[in-house]
Amino acid sequence: MLLCIICLILCGCSKQEEGLTIRIVETSDIHGHIFDMDCQTGQPRTGSMAKFATFLNRERKEYKNLIYVDAGDMLQGTIDDYHDQTSQFDRTSLPAEAFNLLDCFATVMGNHDFAVGVPSYDRYFRSIKCPVLGANVYYEKPGDYLPPYRIRQIQGIRIAFLGMTTPLVNYQLPKDRRELELADIIETAKYWVPILKEKEEADIIIGLIHSGYDGGRTDEGLSENAVRKLIAEVPGFDIILYGHDHRARQGKTVDCNGDSVLVLNPGPFMEKAAVATITVTLESENKPVITTQGELVDITAEIPDKRFQKKLKEWYKDLCEYADSVVGVLAEPLDAGNMLWERSTMVDFIHTVQMNFNGAEVSLAVSDFTTPYYPAGDIRLKDMFGVVEHDNLMVSVMLRGSEIKTILENSANQFYNTVTDGNGGMLKTRKNSNGIVLPRRGASSLITAAGIVYEIDVTKPDGNRVNIISMADGKPFDADRMYRTTVNSNQYSGTTLCRTIGLTPKEMRERLVVSSPADMRYYMITRLALSHDADMVYSIPVYSHWKLVPQDIVSACLDKDTVGFNIMLK
Repeated sequence: MLLCIICLILCGCSKQEEGLTIRIVETSDIHGHIFDMDCQTGQPRTGSMAKFATFLNRERKEYKNLIYVDAGDMLQGTIDDYHDQTSQFDRTSLPAEAFNLLDCFATVMGNHDFAVGVPSYDRYFRSIKCPVLGANVYYEKPGDYLPPYRIRQIQGIRIAFLGMTTPLVNYQLPKDRRELELADIIETAKYWVPILKEKEEADIIIGLIHSGYDGGRTDEGLSENAVRKLIAEVPGFDIILYGHDHRARQGKTVDCNGDSVLVLNPGPFMEKAAVATITVTLESENKPVITTQGELVDITAEIPDKRFQKKLKEWYKDLCEYADSVVGVLAEPLDAGNMLWERSTMVDFIHTVQMNFNGAEVSLAVSDFTTPYYPAGDIRLKDMFGVVEHDNLMVSVMLRGSEIKTILENSANQFYNTVTDGNGGMLKTRKNSNGIVLPRRGASSLITAAGIVYEIDVTKPDGNRVNIISMADGKPFDADRMYRTTVNSNQYSGTTLCRTIGLTPKEMRERLVVSSPADMRYYMITRLALSHDADMVYSIPVYSHWKLVPQDIVSACLDKDTVGFNIMLK
């Protein structure tokens, strides 16, 4: 196996030329930043696959033995992805085509890649030329769905890439939205690393992992961010290339045997590339000596690659037409600016689709906007990504009346002080570095309810502010009754809602009724489009029936509290 590398060294002209150099380039958390120009904003992106293509082509000219890999989260995050999955059924997958153009050697699934649903990621699998690795992804046992690893041999040196994904997917996605399970990363690595060493005779083992370095959720014994723990407990890795936590990292550490491990994370959105350089030389006994070094390379100043853009120009043309298309006509503005103290049309648009899902009796909505105001009149499809930023599903769960009240109490605690007069200070605020007054908590933390009539009394202490008067139809509200309640998939899968009402993630999953087949934005677009096709303007129905009381104190406080107040900043 070492004959080629021995010959390479014997033929070297100097010490500097001796040995074999292998270059590994990694990206991660691309989240659909494919094209350099963002069709949603009309502005160039800081990072893009088009810019990365220029960097990668230059690297390949300099380094003959270069391998490009990706650590997941490609299929969800931008209008590029959304258009591909909702409107491009006759084409191959756009993200796959982008990877194919870059000659990707291997990639893994990220949690957001699973979130797009089986039809979308199956289409991606059919379109991509390189293997999508998943040693811990399974139907019945790890490795029975996706290939666990891929081997590349360069001049006799065998390099193994072992791919794994954070088991966060198990509790992030509703059970009815996934067909697969994900095993613990540590236990999976303990099984496969000996196989790579003994059966595959790998000289170099590289972990290609969609999991953060440390921290995150640890529900049911599964670690969301397991890289640090992996290195500490599983010897044998030479390099760990990872993503998921959106935190760029470069450095070396040691495993449990004291051996050096290079750790690299390029961070998100194609702004950096992680580059590992492997040098293989021989000792006097003709044994390979492997050394590694790593760096993070900023690619934001690169010029987009013309060939990459030309190959995908038809996709881009259709994407821009899609983004600019008028999806509906608003009868009134979509406005989030007043959402902390009264009914907001922006929030009521969310309640509209949630209350019309699966016979909902109650809707618990959080805001997800990046733009807080759209005027009456034409609204374009690209604007809907400012109304709802993330591709959240709607999830129907059974919640007890007392639990709904607890959720609303906890939300009120985040935003309102206890006041007894109109001298201000009702809203919990902070000042940013420019002196602008903002909510102490981001707007996306506010939870409002539809389907019920309630008041928030700002003169009361924490935990005693919310008074639920009745159901929206006038029927009594029962604290002991279970109500079919719609939340979004982030609320459902997150820890905050569970902790607020004292449920474990497993218990929350047992409350699941059904999740929506498409994301919330899709249902909003459909409502607007149906009205537009019928030559009608669209009016946001009134679903919010709540208010702050007492009115005189609230009004007086708001006159003082809202000076310089900017709700759009999260």
